[in-house]
Amino acid sequence: MTAKFRSWSCAAALTMLFPLALAAQSVQIQVKDLDTDEVIGTVQPGGSFTLSEGDRVRLIMTAQGRGRTLYPQTEYWEGTPNGGCVRITRASIENANATVEAVGSRGRSESIGYRIVEDIGLSSRSLEGSITLRIEGSSSGAGAPAASPSGPSPPSGSWERDLTNSLYKGILMRDLDEQGARGYIDRISRGDHRTVVQIAEEMSRSEESRIRIYQRGVSNQQRLIALYENLLDLSSDEIDEEEWDEDLRRLNDGRIAEVVGEIVRSRRFREVQDLDD
Repeated sequence: MTAKFRSWSCAAALTMLFPLALAAQSVQIQVKDLDTDEVIGTVQPGGSFTLSEGDRVRLIMTAQGRGRTLYPQTEYWEGTPNGGCVRITRASIENANATVEAVGSRGRSESIGYRIVEDIGLSSRSLEGSITLRIEGSSSGAGAPAASPSGPSPPSGSWERDLTNSLYKGILMRDLDEQGARGYIDRISRGDHRTVVQIAEEMSRSEESRIRIYQRGVSNQQRLIALYENLLDLSSDEIDEEEWDEDLRRLNDGRIAEVVGEIVRSRRFREVQDLDD
C-alpha cells in the first residue's frame, strides 16, 4: 500500500460524497463518568464500551459539523427493556443524553439503541443505530479506558493480544472477545508477519465483517476511518485524498479483504505494530 500521508480533511471528502451532510462519518457517543464528571471515552455507532458492576455513566450524542461539535436531539432505548444488564434511568432528548446504570453481573452485555431526531443534515445511515455496553468486574468507578472509534481497549496482556485487538477494532470495529480471539493470539505468537496478514484477511472475510457489522448501522466511511486509525495510526486529517477515494470505492464494492490485505502488508503497518520485515 502506497500512502502519501499528506494532510487532508476527511470531513471535506465526505461532504463531497454526501453534499447535504455535515459530517456523517463523525457521529459518536461520549461516555461520561457521573462520579468524576469526566468523559472517559467515546463510542462510534456499532461499537462497544466496558463498564463495571454498579457504574453510572451518561451517554452524550455528538456530531462534527461546520468546524464545531454539535449535540443533536437524540432519543435512547434499552435493547431489552427492564430486563437487561444496563438500565436507562434518565434521558433528555433535547440535551442528547441518557443516564445509564450497570445493574447486571459480570460477563453480560446489552445494546443501547439511539435515534437522532433533529435535522442537522446527517445522512440517513447515521440517524439510527446502537452501541453495546459490556459489564466486567466490580464497581470502582467507570474506569473503562478511553475508547477509539470502535470502543475501549481491554487491559493489555501481551504484544500478541494488543495486535489482535487492533485487528478486531480496525476490521470488526469492536474489542476482541477472549474465547474467539485465543486462536488468533496463539497463531501470532508462533508465526510472523505473513501470519498476521492471513489472520487479517480471514477476519475481513468473516460473516461478521461482510454482513453483521452493517446490521449494526456501520457505514463504509466509518469502517475506513477505523482501519486507518487502528491499523496505521493515522488520524482523519492525515488521510491522503486519492488513497481514501480508492479504498472507499473498493469497500463499496464489497472488497474489504483486498483493502485490509494491502493495509497489513504495508511498511506503515509493520512500523506501527512493531512487526519485523
